[in-house]
Amino acid sequence: MSAQTQPSQPVLTWYSPKEPPLRLAGFAWFGTDRIYRRLPVQTPAPLPASVDGLANSTAGGQIQFQTDASMLAVRVKLRGKAGMDHMPSTGQCGVDCYLGEPGAMRYRSTTRMDLSKDGYEHTLCNDPGSGLRQVTLNMPLYQGVEEIEVGVNSGAQVLPPADYAMPGRVVVYGTSITQGGCAARPGMAYTNILSRKLNVEFINLGFSGSGKGEPEVANVIAQIRDPILYLLDYEANAGLDGIKATLARLIEILRTSHPATPIVVISRVLPSVDRFQESARETRRQAVEFQKGVVDARRKAGDRHISFVNGGHLMGEDFEECTVDGAHPTDLGFYRMAEALEPVVRRNLFGRKVRRSSQ
Repeated sequence: MSAQTQPSQPVLTWYSPKEPPLRLAGFAWFGTDRIYRRLPVQTPAPLPASVDGLANSTAGGQIQFQTDASMLAVRVKLRGKAGMDHMPSTGQCGVDCYLGEPGAMRYRSTTRMDLSKDGYEHTLCNDPGSGLRQVTLNMPLYQGVEEIEVGVNSGAQVLPPADYAMPGRVVVYGTSITQGGCAARPGMAYTNILSRKLNVEFINLGFSGSGKGEPEVANVIAQIRDPILYLLDYEANAGLDGIKATLARLIEILRTSHPATPIVVISRVLPSVDRFQESARETRRQAVEFQKGVVDARRKAGDRHISFVNGGHLMGEDFEECTVDGAHPTDLGFYRMAEALEPVVRRNLFGRKVRRSSQ
């Protein structure tokens, strides 16, 4: 009796996002440093150690292309293993996949991995007869990536992606929430949701526990080429005293390099403690009043390209139900944040009110 023949594994052709036809987005200094890092390796002044370390996390990194491949896979070498106690490994270390036309892409799948290892290979989809389609792969939010490759079935076309809706980058500076904590998968960080809806490149500069508005960080942010909008969302780390000490100077640093780029200052989303402690509500009221006052003063001085958003309204009346721990949003919280911010971002980018997408 002959041995049963095992089905052969498909032969994949592997592509690096470091080279065309793939497009790598979300890394403003990749062209110089050639590594997956959110800040430059060399800076004019030393960065805070925590910021320097967190810059190696690939939050906001995206790989984009077109392909008629039926099978799509990734293989990833991480800088470390999964190990967060309040965030899924799929969000910390995973890659998720969106397919479809720009501005109307749909979620397809997420990588799975052996948590004892610092790398993985995973097939994201096998959809025979799917035809040519746009692909966006969102990179890990809370882990670094040493190497990543995209595999497609042999003979498949791989082409450059469609153009963005407009050139330039939306630069978002903030905290662990900005970085994507604690989304279940990378595509649900609010910056990635907005990038997907608007078909615009976003640079995610969220630094967990370390978004404190230091001038040495602000000076580096001001170096990013072609900013089309700044979102400043760092109150949750800086606190009331920190915001008072840094916000006006941070804005001035950005304005010196980019006099007409719109800036939106966003106060923090509501933590659950605000529901129960009057002292927390009072501190928050003062922080909102101060940030709005800084924006109003600049507008009165002639800066017509700056505005304020009260983050307390972003997650709705039942805001505490949108978090994993009373502070960090779940996917529901991030989706609500993106839905609320989308009209603001659209208005600043496209210069007129546009209805929110149905995605």
